[in-house]
Amino acid sequence: MTERMEDVARWVSEQYGTVDSIVPIAGDASARDFYRVKHNGRSVVVMDSSRTPLWPWLDIYNLLKGMDFPLPEVLLSDESLGYVIQEDLGTIRLCDIEDQGSYHKYLNESLSLLRRLQREITPEISSNSISGRRYFTPSFFMAELEQTLEHLFFRLLRVPVDELSELQVLFRELSERAMGSGITSFTHRDFHSANLMIHKGKVHIIDWQDARYGPPCYDLSSLLRDSYRDCGDGWKGLASSYILGISGANLFEFVFSALQRNMKAVGTFAYQYRALGKDKYLKYIPQTLRYLEDYSKVCPAVKPTVDTVINLVEMYTGEIDLRYFRDSDSPVKINL
Repeated sequence: MTERMEDVARWVSEQYGTVDSIVPIAGDASARDFYRVKHNGRSVVVMDSSRTPLWPWLDIYNLLKGMDFPLPEVLLSDESLGYVIQEDLGTIRLCDIEDQGSYHKYLNESLSLLRRLQREITPEISSNSISGRRYFTPSFFMAELEQTLEHLFFRLLRVPVDELSELQVLFRELSERAMGSGITSFTHRDFHSANLMIHKGKVHIIDWQDARYGPPCYDLSSLLRDSYRDCGDGWKGLASSYILGISGANLFEFVFSALQRNMKAVGTFAYQYRALGKDKYLKYIPQTLRYLEDYSKVCPAVKPTVDTVINLVEMYTGEIDLRYFRDSDSPVKINL
């Protein structure tokens, strides 16, 4: 047992009594750690946020819970330590559902839940929450894409700096376009299948601490063009149907959001491998890259960006080789 686990177990025992077991849970790509703790026959999940501020997570929890959105119940929290004891929702995420019929049932439920988030959480209601005072901006989007330029293209694929200048310009244009028509709505920011838990036959939301206001298509693209689970060829129809309820939005705006989001995601996966040695995220890069050519067919405006990305991926190899992304989910690791 690590020293941190011992601290968590000690804290839980102070609140509840004897801890029978504590087991690490494979978490997300954040600085938080999670543990499944059993005591007196009961299972709870403990979140250790001691390395990153806890208050935004609690603040947005209170907003969402107060509006009766399905979340894990917070049983106890200590902001000074960064610890939270919460309801155990089990282990099944939307991305884990193998039966296609069940998956699409829960996918549609997730879309309905997203509609609720966007319609019910108005600027007035969220004005006292940190989520109501944060916004996506073109510079925010571009900062994410600069990380992709560095960690995926420059560090992992070893693309020469002078070869990245064109892509950098295209990414700046994409960051402007990803803001859409200027209409904003509440966005979870990571509304994808690994953050949607299935508990007692119902979809529950987790990982909401980065919520802010942004383009209405942003969360929609996170869900329908998800790096963790491909929803299939029906993505365009689902996106088009959903967008009908958004004033001024169109499928082009969805594509701009999806392309920015996907490019941000592959940069995050590259960073997790290069800087932290977490190779489990590498397998999601090929699937994400396979989405890109679909966008060119829908929206010709993104074709230069898509073509440039794919040309660089097929031309350069460094620590990994992604040239076969269309056929394999396993990038080749190269020992340099």
